[in-house]
Amino acid sequence: MRSRLLGLALLVAAAQLTSLAQIAEAGDKDLVLRRLAERVPVDENGNPTDEASAFGFNAEPDEQAFKALSRDMGLIFAPRVLAPAETLGQAGFDIGTSLSFSTVDDNAEHWRALQSGGDPGAFTTGQIFVRKGLPFSFEIGSELTYLFESETFAVGADLKWALNEGFLYLPDFAIRLATNNVVGNPDMNLTNVGYDLTLSKAFGLAGIVNIAPYVGYNSLWVISSSRLLDVAPDDPTPPEIIPCDGTDPNCVEELRYQPEFVFGTEIQQVNRFFGGARFIFGYATVTLEAAGSSDVQNYSGSVGFDF
Repeated sequence: MRSRLLGLALLVAAAQLTSLAQIAEAGDKDLVLRRLAERVPVDENGNPTDEASAFGFNAEPDEQAFKALSRDMGLIFAPRVLAPAETLGQAGFDIGTSLSFSTVDDNAEHWRALQSGGDPGAFTTGQIFVRKGLPFSFEIGSELTYLFESETFAVGADLKWALNEGFLYLPDFAIRLATNNVVGNPDMNLTNVGYDLTLSKAFGLAGIVNIAPYVGYNSLWVISSSRLLDVAPDDPTPPEIIPCDGTDPNCVEELRYQPEFVFGTEIQQVNRFFGGARFIFGYATVTLEAAGSSDVQNYSGSVGFDF
């Protein structure tokens, strides 16, 4: 019976993965980071002018907007907990899918970087996850997350250790390390790294369902940078080097036109709190969770098979 349920769970996960791959296409939630830089038209001497008289363009990146956008996107893709503190046990195995809705400040200026040009609304992500219990109250997991209306995925992994679980009166307590890397966007590099602390206590109800409410704290580091960007991709004028004449030993060559630019690496730490509950019906599990910070709130639900 267990092997049949495991086969069914794997089949459901494979179908979910196939459907995510089929719907991954450019959409309103993709990012166009060149929109976070001002396009400054310049004349042949590199001085500002109007668009009609422009000989080339310079880029003036908005570093603060990129930093705010990176933080929000990192929180949208932040690793979900979706489990109480207790582990699966040495022989335990869990596979399932989840759906999350993330709310943001719709009026923030940095959302002009969206393909849609702003007014982001809620961000919806779908996830496939696998968890495996290990000896000594350890547990490992892996996740694949897709942002709907985009071509963007996140691939993640985590390791949990339950320092206390299974005592009659004491709550279970666990620490988890988690990371994921966002792929699929040609403009941005984005990685999440963090740890969370979880308290929970499971109890049975009428011999039908096992309920495990949980609460916790998450410390997340969002690491971001951009690839090479061009504020004027439609302009064929290449950057022009202003050479030195050789008589000035302190002369440094400069670019007269600088439409290309890069956002440097940003590392931001965010504190988050979360709470939820897991319900077990036989081999099936249903988990509901809410997590939030001052910038982004996540609301998630998952369905899985616990063996």
